[in-house]
Amino acid sequence: MASVGKMLFVFLCLVSSIVFVTPDDIPEDWPPKDEKFKYEAEGLYSEDFDLEIGKGLKTFERNLDDVFTCRLSYEIPKGETEEWRVTMSQSPDLTAYSCIIERPGPTKSDLNFKQFKMSLIGVNEINYGEAYGAPSVPLPEEEYKLDKDKMEGKISNTSNSLYIYN
Repeated sequence: MASVGKMLFVFLCLVSSIVFVTPDDIPEDWPPKDEKFKYEAEGLYSEDFDLEIGKGLKTFERNLDDVFTCRLSYEIPKGETEEWRVTMSQSPDLTAYSCIIERPGPTKSDLNFKQFKMSLIGVNEINYGEAYGAPSVPLPEEEYKLDKDKMEGKISNTSNSLYIYN
């Protein structure tokens, strides 16, 4: 009988600690509309960014813990700006690195990469890379090539993500 009393006491403590939020408790400016997603932790970095549209080569790059840099150089001559996400990670012993650049939102796009080059700066070589379309289907190998320094190619509007790992 004592254990039932203890269980009831624990249950009542848990129930009394629940915080109920009503719509009146939520600020009118929540969630922030102009803030892009960004997350940082040891060995991990992720953020949303806008692909710039227009003639000429554009470059987006981010550095993780001053150990390595993920760089995407690309040309998208026309279309509407789209939000994409970069996610970088490294193993705790600093022997493995990865960079994923992907479209976090809808899978339909009108963007065509006239050219792109994705690289990891600060690592010895790239061992794996792949480009994916919707839904997570590898794109034909004719659309990109991988060597020990970079992955590059020309991608149609079916691309959703680019992965490279060392």
